[in-house]
Amino acid sequence: MVKEIRNSRHKKLYEHYLKILRQEPSFSMQMKQGQEASGLKHVTTFVFCPTNEMPFWKLCTIGASDYMMPKRNIGCGRLANRRNEYIMFVSPQVEISQSSVEWLKLKALLWHIADYAYTEKENVTVSDTFDVSFNEKYCGAVLLLPELLDSSSSVKCYISKNKFVSIFQVMPVTKEMMDEKQRRGQEGTYWLMEQFYTHDDDYKIVSSNALATL
Repeated sequence: MVKEIRNSRHKKLYEHYLKILRQEPSFSMQMKQGQEASGLKHVTTFVFCPTNEMPFWKLCTIGASDYMMPKRNIGCGRLANRRNEYIMFVSPQVEISQSSVEWLKLKALLWHIADYAYTEKENVTVSDTFDVSFNEKYCGAVLLLPELLDSSSSVKCYISKNKFVSIFQVMPVTKEMMDEKQRRGQEGTYWLMEQFYTHDDDYKIVSSNALATL
C-alpha cells in the first residue's frame, strides 16, 4: 500500500502511523469526487484493526495536512502548528469493513473535521470543538491529544528537522454535551475534554472513555 503513496509528506505520515500503531492498515478509503465540499480532494482514511495491544479500531487520515493553516496565537507568544492530520478511535463492537455501511457515519464526521480548516480558512488545534449540525447521535466533535497511545511522540510526525504535522484525535460529541459545555462557560472546554480522558492533579491520565460508538 505504501508504494501507492508518492507525496513525501504522505509517505512520512504513513510510516509514522505504522510505527505508533505497530501494524499495517486493513484497507483505506479516499474522498470521491463530489463528496468533498471544499476542494481538498485527497484526504484518505487508513483503517487499522483492533489488536491485543490496542483493542480498538484506528481511523487515520492522510491528506488534511496538505493545507497549511493560517497563523494562530495560542497565548504566551506561542503559535499553533499549521498542519494537522486526524485520528479516531472506534469501539471494537462497531462493524468496520469495506462492505459495512454503519461506520460510515463516523467516517463522515472524521472527514468533515479533516476538511474544516481548509473550508473555513482557519487554524484548528487541540481542545477546539466543532458543531457540524449532523442530524445524528453526534452533532459535533472535539479535538483531543491521542492519550490512548502510549507514546507522547504519536502527536507529532516530523516532516523535516524542525517542521512537523500534528496528529489530533477526533472525538464525537452529542448535542447534550455541546449544550453542557456552552452552559459551563469558560470551564466548559476543560469539562468536555475530561469526559473522555480523566486526569489526576499531576495531569496523569487515570481513566479514559475515548472510543467512538454508534
